This record gives sequence, C-alpha cells and structure tokens, in this order.
Amino acid sequence: MVTDPTTIQRSRVRDEDIPRRPRVLSGRALSDVQVATWTVGQVRSALRLHVDGDFHRSALLADAARGDDRIKSDLRTRVYAVTGLPFRLDPSPRGDQRRAKAVRDELAERWPSLFPQSLVRDLLRWGTMQGVGYGAVGWEASGGRWWPSVEVWHPQHLRYHEARRVYEASSTAGTLDVIPGDGAWLCYLPEGARGWMDASIRGLAIPYLLRGLSRRDWARFGEKHGLPITGAVVPEEADTDDKDNFFDDLRQLAGEGIVMLPRDREGKGFALEMIEPKNVQAWQGFEHVLLHCDVSIAVELLGQASNAQEGGSYAKAVALGTIRQDLLEADASSIAETIRADVLKPWARFNFGDPDLAPVPVWDATPPEDTSKLATTWQTAGDALSKLSQSASAQGMEVDLDAFAARFGIPLRRAATPPPAPTAPPAQD
Repeated sequence: MVTDPTTIQRSRVRDEDIPRRPRVLSGRALSDVQVATWTVGQVRSALRLHVDGDFHRSALLADAARGDDRIKSDLRTRVYAVTGLPFRLDPSPRGDQRRAKAVRDELAERWPSLFPQSLVRDLLRWGTMQGVGYGAVGWEASGGRWWPSVEVWHPQHLRYHEARRVYEASSTAGTLDVIPGDGAWLCYLPEGARGWMDASIRGLAIPYLLRGLSRRDWARFGEKHGLPITGAVVPEEADTDDKDNFFDDLRQLAGEGIVMLPRDREGKGFALEMIEPKNVQAWQGFEHVLLHCDVSIAVELLGQASNAQEGGSYAKAVALGTIRQDLLEADASSIAETIRADVLKPWARFNFGDPDLAPVPVWDATPPEDTSKLATTWQTAGDALSKLSQSASAQGMEVDLDAFAARFGIPLRRAATPPPAPTAPPAQD
C-alpha cells in the first residue's frame, strides 16, 4: 500500500541538524578602489587576484562595470532572457510517480515566494560576471515542513582556497566553507568548480575601462574644440576704457548675441574673428573606440553582436538582437540544476527522508517554431512535388507521397473514401 504523500509527517530530522543561516559581513569597499575612477593598474590588480581565486576586488569591479549603460543593457538581456522563459516544476523522474507528483504539488504552491525572479536574476548576474553566484540557505519550520530561504551574498566576501579545494566565505561568524548541496549553501557555478576563469568580468574589464576613458576624453575634446574660438581685434590706439568696455560686451555676447563694435570714419576700430578649430574630425576616433567596445561587450555577454556586420560597419555590428540560443539553453539548464541540487534535494531529505523526491525546475528554452519559415518550406516542397510528379508520370512512374511528406514534415492523411454513387433503378416494362 502506497502512503499518501500529503499525510507524510516531517521526517525524523532533529532541529539541531538543520543548518542555520550565518550573517553576511557588511559591504566593504577597498579604500584604494573608487568605483567611479578605476585605473589601469587597479583593473590589472583586480583581475590578477581574480585568477588566483580571490574575488574581493573583481566583484567590486563588476559592480562598477554594471554601471556602464552598454554592459547593464546586455547583461540584463542575458539574465531576463532566462527568467522570461516558460517555467514549470516537474515531479522527480525517480521512484513512485504518484508520490513524486504529490511532493511536486506541495512545493509548487510556495515556489513563487521561495524562489522569486529577483533571486534567480541575482544568481544569474553573479554567475555570469564572476563565474560564481552563491547564497546562504536558512530553514524555517511551517505547517509540519522545513522551508528554505535563500539570501544571495556579494562575491566580495568569497575566495577559493586552492590547497583545500573549497570556497570560503567571510561572515560575522568567521570564515565558513561553502559546500554545495550541504543544505546550508547554494553555489551557482555555471562553468564548473573553477568557472571563475571563464567569468565575463575578465572580458569586460578592458572595454569598460576604455569606454569610460573615451567618453571622458571625448567630452574634453568637445569642450576644447567643439566650438569656434572668438578672436578680438583691438586697434593699437584704443585706450584702456575702450578696451574694457569692448571686453565687457564680449562677455555678454553668449547670452545676448549682440555686441557693439566701434569704428572711426575710416572704418578702423574693433572687430571679431571666428577661429575655427583644426582636426575637427578627430572625434571619430573616440566613436570608433566606443563602437569597438560595444561589439566586444555584446560578444562576451550575448555570444554575438549581430548578423549584419557587412561592410565593416560598427553601427550595424552593435545593432544587437538576442542572446545566442546555446547560451540561453546553458543558463536555463545550469540554474535549474543548481537550485535542485543545493536547495530542493535537502528540502526533500529534511521533509521526506529521500533527496531523490526533489522536483525538477525547468525553464524551457526550446525556441518557438518559425511558422513563416515552415510555410515557405512546404510551399517550396509542393512546387517541387508537382514538377516531380509530372516527370515521373511521363516515365510511367509515380512519386511515393508518404515518403515525400515524411521527409519534409508535411502532415498528410488519407481522404475518406466517398460512398458509391446510387445507381438508377432498372426500367419497368
């Protein structure tokens, strides 16, 4: 007899065996790292420490990079593409399916509050930027069940201990081991245990720095060379009072647009000359750098810039579309696997004594069917079939319609055989 899962009481797990969530340290910015003024040396130092598994500086650099409008936009596209996918919660494929479905239904009722989209997005952002997103898992008893509560921590508190092969997090309770699946931590590693080596911050740091420097220098260039300089022509014989009055008029020229220019009867006197700046096309160099950085950012975060890069046009190259399909599928799969392994399996173990009962979250990344393309394919196939049938008929052959339809995915069914036409009754003598 199979026990109804809805009547199963909490498993024999002692309260003291349930992990308690530690407290995170408050954010600590390094005194020598100002978010708005990262230098080349500071970026190099942050990336060097990142490669060694120390994420303190690189996480702060990632925070700064997320303030760049281009990086923010493409990162948002990457993250929201996952949370915008159709979502479902499947029962565990293992064990008794009646029991697995009942456990799934119980979790599904609380899923929106346990795993809100904001939580999933935070994990995806850090997983993309740093190669690791993590959070402390707390457990609360309610309705005869233990329920998880995940708090995402900032990676500046995280490092990888190479000798021990374990992540370490700094907390108010000291340094703690971050062990995926132990019920105390959720550790999102989309690229594996050493996924920080493939973190996007390594590819975004230089474009982020160049964009900031180029924008600053472009603004300075525009301030210095964007407008012509007004040159004042002052006659040698002008006295001090005349010069002072003339310069006072020039100071008001920007607001009034009118200035008096005294002249004598011979046409001599004060005058103005507009001195045009040279090399006015130099601004194109700044634009080229910015557009090049935009392409680099798009390739790093979205996997592609555009399908329209012909003619060397950077403007077309940064006309971004969507995230590459394989990246979308990988993100959706990895975040689902992490949540199930690190939170749902402990939940099933604490409540039902069997981690394999954990439901399976699914963000369905299957691309929608392109109906217009399908219709075009069928139309082309139909035209080809007509010509092929005529050719075959001329040679005393016929086309295997079933095989042809199966090859191009054309749904066919046999027409119903019409009833025989009624025959006329025999004539009466």
